[in-house]
Amino acid sequence: MRLPMANDSVAYLMSVFSYVLMELVETEKDYVRDLSSVVDGYIANLEKMELPADLVGKDKIIFANIAQILEFHKNFLKEIEKCLDNYEVAGSAFVKYKGRLETMYVRYCQNKPKSDYLVSQEDFEQFFAETKMKLGHKVALSDLLIKPVQRIMKYQLLLKDILKFTERAKEKTETLKKALVVMHVVPKACDDMMQVGRLQNFDGSLNAQGKLLYQGTLPISDSQGGTSQKSKDRRIFLFEQSVIIADHIPPKKEFGNPIYIFKNQIMVNKMLFEPTVADDPLKFIIRSSDPAQPTAFIATAQTQEEKNEWVRYISEQLDQQKRMLAALVDPRRFMGGATDDLSGAMTGILCSINSFYAVFTSKRSLFRAG
Repeated sequence: MRLPMANDSVAYLMSVFSYVLMELVETEKDYVRDLSSVVDGYIANLEKMELPADLVGKDKIIFANIAQILEFHKNFLKEIEKCLDNYEVAGSAFVKYKGRLETMYVRYCQNKPKSDYLVSQEDFEQFFAETKMKLGHKVALSDLLIKPVQRIMKYQLLLKDILKFTERAKEKTETLKKALVVMHVVPKACDDMMQVGRLQNFDGSLNAQGKLLYQGTLPISDSQGGTSQKSKDRRIFLFEQSVIIADHIPPKKEFGNPIYIFKNQIMVNKMLFEPTVADDPLKFIIRSSDPAQPTAFIATAQTQEEKNEWVRYISEQLDQQKRMLAALVDPRRFMGGATDDLSGAMTGILCSINSFYAVFTSKRSLFRAG
């Protein structure tokens, strides 16, 4: 679509306002068509075809929940088309469906690294190239499967444009601002879980670790018995129930993605945290109180701001663990003597207990030292 010319200021403003709303709608139509190419093309035809032996049963990993995403967006498109008559619908639709958007796209993005791996395998790549020719598609399957990731990131930019021209037109912006917050939170959650999806060789259940709170790659050295090894780039995933440390393996190709090889796990309820280290203000140390895990991990942030973020997130989670244990020991005191309404804090505690139960009853070992 081409932007209108800036001849008359008021007319131009209204034209551009209409343009950015139309761009949201038209790109949504394109997106639905792309999803349909996958669901009505590849998935529908695979059900009729004789698949390579190695591909049998792996289609669910390759395509994940893309069919569910398509069905949602068929209806979502109808809703946001109304924004051409009422611009506020552009915001209210995202606020209304925040939960569904986050659930669907987090699931899709967490699975995406596994899907990428399978599609890139030589036998599968050839099979899907032949299927593409049979379907008469111009776009490769890998380029279609990245569309949901691109789209969920794109909404924020589209909403920013709509908000900008809404403000210039001096119209109400409250709903659009709420939508923009939503479409900042959801893509971040998706990207976080896509990074988690690149974690390899972890034998435990990631779901049992609770919500992912923070993550990042830092130079980390192992220290045991007072002897420290040379630091390596490692990925740290801070979950509600544990910290997972993994070796960061850079991408082999220029536009590839890194992978993370599991090295160690420290349960939050056994974590010892040293936010300051005498010889370097950018360092912090995490270790386990478990004698079976004597290794300490010395991390070095790139900036003071980055270190402050790590200290904040780790400290907050350790404080949360202390509050949870205090509540288990004396629930009445924790609730200030009120026992009628347990839906808030106690619900969180029960969720934590369930997570602990899932961890400790797992048949697979959650601890695997590198």
